[in-house]
Amino acid sequence: MGYLNKLEQEMNTCIRCAYCFEECPVFNEQGWDSDGARGKVILSYGLLSGEIEPSRYIADKLFQCTCCRDCVERCPSNVRVVDIISSARADLVDAGFASETHKYVIENIKNTGNIYGDTEVTSPVREGETPLFIGCQYLSRPNKTKRYIKILEKLGFDLHIQKEICCGFPMEILGFRKDFEAHKEKFLKSFPYKEAIAFCPTCTVFLKEGYGIDVKHIMQVILEKLPEADLGLKVTYHDPCDLSRGLGIIDEPRKILEKLGVEVVEMKRNKAQSGCCGGGGGILMSDSSLSDRIALNRIKEAMDTGVDTLVTSCPTCEQVLKKAAKEIGEREGKNMVVRNIEDILWKGLKKGGK
Repeated sequence: MGYLNKLEQEMNTCIRCAYCFEECPVFNEQGWDSDGARGKVILSYGLLSGEIEPSRYIADKLFQCTCCRDCVERCPSNVRVVDIISSARADLVDAGFASETHKYVIENIKNTGNIYGDTEVTSPVREGETPLFIGCQYLSRPNKTKRYIKILEKLGFDLHIQKEICCGFPMEILGFRKDFEAHKEKFLKSFPYKEAIAFCPTCTVFLKEGYGIDVKHIMQVILEKLPEADLGLKVTYHDPCDLSRGLGIIDEPRKILEKLGVEVVEMKRNKAQSGCCGGGGGILMSDSSLSDRIALNRIKEAMDTGVDTLVTSCPTCEQVLKKAAKEIGEREGKNMVVRNIEDILWKGLKKGGK
């Protein structure tokens, strides 16, 4: 267990208090000790000590985690739970327990530079002053990408965009560490910048933590330049885990919505204690049923606010929550519109005369 070796002291720091169970989306859905952070830390220690043999069952448990960081937020001992889980995954991958779905995604990145294996993906290349990192999720959604770029340009940003490849986060979080080390060199050659703006919350976190780039999420850079508007909307806002707990970007999206004349009705779980959408950590690929159930819980929470529109600022959150909203709509006849905040920004700019 080569990767877990470096985290033995971190695992011993866990005091087994189980505060991490309180809002863990996987534990709340499945209910076994091994579904929460405490259980996963114990499993990881068992792998390291040799008391537990690597197996498909153990691998499935350690891959059933959205890496939402809620456990880290609540942990009184500040245990680096996500580092432990990703390292356990890496040891399990080396032991031959990677899922076929995850292997497929990693091969896509290696062969095409994006998670989808799409050879038709193109970056809207242009010379400019401020480097922009778009990311796989937005490059696969060209209309959203064009809109975000137009928003930044309307606000006066001179963007520099080059042909890009995946930041490599899926390789790191899914345990393909050896593949990531080779990919890291390619990435740094393709994106050799010390500062940048990024669209995707997860890419933003990883460019900071994985590469040491001083990267700002788009929510951070547009607030001051955004003109006021009066859209007269009432919505609830879903905080993406990587944006709120990973980057501490909580007030900016709300201030942007307020500036555009949008009233936010908060869900019960919000801001740094926001509920997870169920789309992170790889479970969207390897356990879509679990991901769907977590997303349904979040949509029901949004419906409890009494508004009919949920806004988020993460493409993955948007994707899984739209699917959940559609399912509830078809099954129960209740409607919840899920929108990315860039839709609201665009409407606000048009109404504000920009």
